[in-house]
Amino acid sequence: MSKKPTPKAKSTGKAKSTGKAKSTGKAKSTGKAKSTGKRYSQTERNKILGHVKGVNEARGRGGVAAAVRKFGVSALTINKWLQAAEPGAPSKRPGRPPGRPPGRPAGRPPGRPAGRPPGRPAGRPAGRPKSNTASNTAKTLKRLAHLDGQITKHETELISLRKEFKKLKNTL
Repeated sequence: MSKKPTPKAKSTGKAKSTGKAKSTGKAKSTGKAKSTGKRYSQTERNKILGHVKGVNEARGRGGVAAAVRKFGVSALTINKWLQAAEPGAPSKRPGRPPGRPPGRPAGRPPGRPAGRPPGRPAGRPAGRPKSNTASNTAKTLKRLAHLDGQITKHETELISLRKEFKKLKNTL
């Protein structure tokens, strides 16, 4: 009589510690694993770009992000493919050609010291505006009051023009 092998219990990922280190037989590398780029065939590229265009047509935007999630390709790569597929497409910076201005050498502009640009503290990202200080708040309130006065002035002028329009219309 032969016995059927009993199925092994699934591991939950937590191993019981016996105090001894287990050897897996593999040598651990001390450095970072070297990342190698994946090469995509033209059919794979077309499939990914088709997905991007389909999502953009359906939703109006978000095709690149959806393709990144679905296929695992970086957004930078997809955007490069899109530019290569449509070389005459309008630039995201209308009126300006892409890249460095002609005649400007690569690297830092002349006269600018190396390091962080002046006027931007190390902790704050470049895109975030400065916090409103008391003087900025006062300037903003003053401008709001001025605009409110202008609106009121124009509204009263508009009321008088409407009255005159109505009077002339009734004379016809």
